[in-house]
Amino acid sequence: MGLLLAFLVGSFCLTSCQPETIAINIDEDLLVGTWYAMDNTREFWRFDGFDATDSIYKGETWDESEDVQEGEGTKFNWEVKNNQLQIDLYGEMGQHAYYDYSFTAQSATSFTWKDLYGNSRTFIKK
Repeated sequence: MGLLLAFLVGSFCLTSCQPETIAINIDEDLLVGTWYAMDNTREFWRFDGFDATDSIYKGETWDESEDVQEGEGTKFNWEVKNNQLQIDLYGEMGQHAYYDYSFTAQSATSFTWKDLYGNSRTFIKK
């Protein structure tokens, strides 16, 4: 009985020490626009509205510190599923890279996302 009690108390302590995950509902309308990263980079993300022709949301990302300007960046498709922003970056040769982000904050002028590794980034509307 003592062993069972010790196990239960130990299990409770382990689960109560886990960091809290904060996820918010993503408002797609607020996401549409051009955003720049607030981490001393010159990285931009432009989220376009819904493209009825292709039935998908599209966008483009570029990094001016790498001498890449808007219109020369990497195209992507995006969608919101279960409080996650899913991005499908695609290159000129047809290759794809998929990313999932959880939003921890969003307003009309800024948002913060967290990647699968727990890294957070904040963006400001241009």
